[in-house]
Formats: sequence, C-alpha cells, structure tokens
Amino acid sequence: METLHRECQRWKFRCKQTQIPSMPSLETTLLALPEDLYPKVARCFHLLLLLQISTASAMRRLKTYLRSTVTTERLSGLGFMDVQRDREMNANSC
Repeated sequence: METLHRECQRWKFRCKQTQIPSMPSLETTLLALPEDLYPKVARCFHLLLLLQISTASAMRRLKTYLRSTVTTERLSGLGFMDVQRDREMNANSC
C-alpha cells in the first residue's frame, strides 16, 4: 500500500510538471503513463477502465430484467403515481 501511495504522489507531481489537463480521460492517461515507472498506478487505471464496462453491461441486464418482470399491478401503480405526481404520497398510507 505504501508503494502505491508513493507512486501516486510521483505521478501527481509528474502531471503538474508536464501540464497534463486536470481531467483527462482514462485512455489519455494510460497513453501518457510510463507503465515501467508506475506499474501500480497503471494497474489501477486498467481496473477503472474494466469497471466502467462491467458496470454498464450489468446495469443494462438489470434494466432488461426489471422491464420484463413488471406485473400489471405494479405498472398500474406506477401509472397512478405519474398521474398524481403533484400530490404527496406515503407508502404506509396506501
């Protein structure tokens, strides 16, 4: 953990010295990152890239599942809530 912390500090210092934009994309960052000097930081960026892909595909599958399992009762309730959206509702009073 200490090694990662030192690598992050060195990478942050290098970014300030080389005028890298404050919010570059992960791909841009990986292209500018010398992996032999910052192996742990590079590994973290690779994991971040993978996390975006897996999260997006998981959300897509979840939304598809939820859409296909909506019952008539729930759909009616959601429609009612949409029509009555200006009124305050409480789940306990229904």
